[in-house]
Amino acid sequence: MRKKIFICLFICLGSGMISGNSQQPVTVTEKMQQPVLEKKKINFFIVSKRKKGKLDLATRYNVMRSKIKGFFCRKQFVAIIARDTKQACYRISQQLKNKDARLGTIWFDSHGMYKKGYSLFFIGHDEINYITLKDSNYSTHLSSLTPFTDHESRFVIGSCYGGATYTRSSIDYKDTSRMNGDSLMIALGNIIRNGKVYASESWVMTKPGLFRRRPAVGGFPGRRLFRDICYEPAWKNMGVWNQYDAGAGKISRSNPVSLDRYGNLIIRGVPFTHERTFRKNYHKKLTRLESNLYK
Repeated sequence: MRKKIFICLFICLGSGMISGNSQQPVTVTEKMQQPVLEKKKINFFIVSKRKKGKLDLATRYNVMRSKIKGFFCRKQFVAIIARDTKQACYRISQQLKNKDARLGTIWFDSHGMYKKGYSLFFIGHDEINYITLKDSNYSTHLSSLTPFTDHESRFVIGSCYGGATYTRSSIDYKDTSRMNGDSLMIALGNIIRNGKVYASESWVMTKPGLFRRRPAVGGFPGRRLFRDICYEPAWKNMGVWNQYDAGAGKISRSNPVSLDRYGNLIIRGVPFTHERTFRKNYHKKLTRLESNLYK
């Protein structure tokens, strides 16, 4: 009898039925459950490949400085010289796949074209506007980035007038047209489906200091033709940026943006247009707009 009692006690202790100092057994599933670290974030600066035979000092400078920045901050920042949308999106997705990373901020560095009468930006030789984004040749490539995005992803249309919502007169003053920058932002956000899209109502001056948290994207071009009266809406909307929240489907105003040394998006706490030195020069230019300066 004593032998049977001893065997029963031994079995109970081995199976953990007697609490005492014993611990519950750890299952295989519990051993496999480890803390999941958040994926690292990579930022991108997309510059369009320069056309052969065309002198474009601004593009050359942006290519040079973004490549230098990418060399010294290669773990967090990648500069891509884009031939077209397909190539740019492929290279972005390959970088993210190979480094098991998520998309942080992507800045599309591009010229705007006020004389066309609508907001746009270029990825290589591809013109991106709210109409072309309906074309699967463009939308399919851009949507390939969606799996790498989250609510913290930021897409910056770095072209002048990229987010313009005003109506501007044509260069010859014969008609007017709405710029539809909000339509461009919404179309891009609806393709990506995550994060936020940023674009400017006016000029984007990517002068030295863009990667130093300074208001480098502020200011205006110095050429005389930009003082033509047809540019009045751009003058009146200097320093005004818009943001589109793709998740919430909402568009709103934003303070001017810039990038830090690693390519992360920075939003200024106070618009640079509030600075006293700027206001004085700005009002002087605005009151002296002329006609027939655009040749």
